[in-house]
Amino acid sequence: MIELTRVSKRFGDETAVNDISLRVPKGEFCALVGTSGCGKSTTLRMINRLIEHSEGDITLDGQSIGAYDPVRLRRRIGYVIQHTGLFPHWNVVRNIGLVPRLLKWSTADVQARVEELMDLLGLPVVEFSHKYPHQLSGGQAQRVGVARALAADPDILLMDEPFGALDPITREKLQEELAKLQARLHKTVVFVTHDMDEALKLADHLVVMREGRIIQQGSPLALLQHPSDPFVESMLGGLERGLKQAALTRVKDHMTSMGPTLPAQSRIPVNFSLRQALSMMLRDHTDRLTVVDQHDVPIGDLSLRRVIKEAQLDKGSIRE
Repeated sequence: MIELTRVSKRFGDETAVNDISLRVPKGEFCALVGTSGCGKSTTLRMINRLIEHSEGDITLDGQSIGAYDPVRLRRRIGYVIQHTGLFPHWNVVRNIGLVPRLLKWSTADVQARVEELMDLLGLPVVEFSHKYPHQLSGGQAQRVGVARALAADPDILLMDEPFGALDPITREKLQEELAKLQARLHKTVVFVTHDMDEALKLADHLVVMREGRIIQQGSPLALLQHPSDPFVESMLGGLERGLKQAALTRVKDHMTSMGPTLPAQSRIPVNFSLRQALSMMLRDHTDRLTVVDQHDVPIGDLSLRRVIKEAQLDKGSIRE
């Protein structure tokens, strides 16, 4: 879907992006992470030609972006930024319907699409359709921004620090909603963030950048297990890498199915992460948890000793 081949961007004598290559297959969620000024936002904006690249080639579906009219290119790519970019003098319905109107959809089709997206993103039509951006909370405004980006049903979604200005509780909630939305829609997403926990939570493919270069890329689990250098290791949390890896692992992957009897102990839902399980063990001063299904029915047992033993076996197999 998206491929960058030896792409560079210079602003005068300064090189912002230096000879990077990256491939994002259709339906994949790719997160670009790194410290401020590393070139991740510049990389994102080169994809929809908000910034023109200096060298290399960028293709969409095998066709160079230089072959596209820039305006038409941007209309087929959803774009979400940190401060939403909503038009302050337009209400929610008009803001969301912007691109479909530019594409000359019928009024009925625009209205139907706007209402569909408002429902999908938890914005009741009766309550929000006539509100203006200044009447929305940060989380509500960001939902409207995402809805506008999705309005014309683009294959590609570019997101530049979309949750960076939100409080932690709202940010976590929107991360969860975006993950559910992606599981349903399977868009090709390129997501820029400086928050590694956010990237690990959302991404299929993780790209770590530094000083305009890609230092390492791969699945979140692969990078956590094998960081290429001390910088990547520090970006991934240093000594907390094990906990971050545990956050990507489900309880169901480590539990023992329930036998005839199961001792009374603290309970944890089967789809919780191993990190949440370890936190509960510390909180409740126990090394075992009862695993329950969605109906709170016990289905298994999670033992800290078993988790550690499995980790030792995994480490041994990796060395071999």
